Amino acid sequence: MFEMDGAIDMHVHAGPDLLGRVGDDIDIATGCRDAGMAGMAVKAHLESTASRAHHTNKAVPGFQYVGGICLNYPVGGINPAAVDVCLRLGGRVVWMPSGHARFHAELTGELGNWGYSDMRIYNPAGAKGITVLDDRGDLTPEAEEVLRLVREHNAVVATSHLSPAEIVTLVRSANAVGAKAVMTHIMWTPAYDLDLGRAVVELGGTVEIACSTVGGYTNRLPIADAAAMIKTLGPENVILASDAGGVRHPRPHEALRVLANNLLEYDVNAAELRQMLCINPQRLIAN
Repeated sequence: MFEMDGAIDMHVHAGPDLLGRVGDDIDIATGCRDAGMAGMAVKAHLESTASRAHHTNKAVPGFQYVGGICLNYPVGGINPAAVDVCLRLGGRVVWMPSGHARFHAELTGELGNWGYSDMRIYNPAGAKGITVLDDRGDLTPEAEEVLRLVREHNAVVATSHLSPAEIVTLVRSANAVGAKAVMTHIMWTPAYDLDLGRAVVELGGTVEIACSTVGGYTNRLPIADAAAMIKTLGPENVILASDAGGVRHPRPHEALRVLANNLLEYDVNAAELRQMLCINPQRLIAN
């Protein structure tokens, strides 16, 4: 059995939130710590979690809660000012838009809606969805400034719910300026396929395989395909994360434990698991 000692989950959801969650920051952090994990990064669709990290780390000693910001409309979209504050307060991850991404609306048919009654967020009047590209297909000045801030703070940018074209452009631009980049939850949609993962790795990025896509109620990525994807991309280029905390998933530490131990049955060895659960996440969030 694979032990979770030292694992860092780079994609957790927790309360307080307007979306349904199985526990709050302290509750979920305590469960992860007690399972032997070293830390977690919390993604809130509505606000920065940098200040929440400060209080949770005081309440849960021996564990590292990593804060960050997701660039939906509640924080002003692609807003360098909000990113600057988050990173200066200790945030380590900048997620691009999720439910307010233009691509998210194209996939779901509705902006700010995940298709569940407990997962809808407010849309400003006239909102058409957020993109990081201008009319020529280049990064907007605001997105370029966000990458500059990420590089300056040695933080990491994550693609969240951007389109494949946006992902490639963002990761290429991040690599060009020396910023770390992660492609969020490969196979969240069929458009996030292995070819896109290969492109991200070739451009210097890291690919996230999330428990939310492997098995469970979504079952978008069979465990055998996940194992093959790891072998193809190389464990040095992959992180395993839960994307858990919602009411339809196991708690984050249990979701990761199950994924890791199932991957063992498909010839992903313990050293490769430790690379993806401990070494790579620590490299990404290191100051």
